[in-house]
Amino acid sequence: MPNALTIGRLAALPLIGWMLLRADGPTAPAAAWVFALVALTDWFDGRLARSLGAESDFGRVADPLADRLLVAVALIGLIGLGRYGWPGPTVILARDVLVIAAVVLLRGRVRVQVDRLGKVSSAAVMVAVGLSLLNSAKWIDVLFWIAVGLSVASVLRYVATFSPSGSETKHSPEG
Repeated sequence: MPNALTIGRLAALPLIGWMLLRADGPTAPAAAWVFALVALTDWFDGRLARSLGAESDFGRVADPLADRLLVAVALIGLIGLGRYGWPGPTVILARDVLVIAAVVLLRGRVRVQVDRLGKVSSAAVMVAVGLSLLNSAKWIDVLFWIAVGLSVASVLRYVATFSPSGSETKHSPEG
């Protein structure tokens, strides 16, 4: 069941992309609601997998990938809508590429645990991006830039704690 939710989240990405392409103006409220639903199922499928003891290798890879792709589709859409220029979204996307690369390159050699800053950063990005799709209020812009700053801080924390010395637990900027 949790993997089915993850597959459903991945399947929703083209719909969100299409809605963003069809949007008129700096926001895309319909895409925002689908984004919110997909983001909420992310929270639900993780809890469900843990409670059922249904965690899987597929879920460990596909779940964070679905999160990253959801944010990427929305950020690219926000750039296309003229909501944000490229610098802020690029910082968030670069963080996500770094996380994916680190997980792939370090798989099996270093146990990566998500720390509190990583969780807060990821939650702030999800909320800020979702609200940015919904509304163009200035306070949402402030929240977006706070999320960008938290993304930078989480990557810096990760880089500062990283050492290629074996099986130590490392903190990840992902959430």
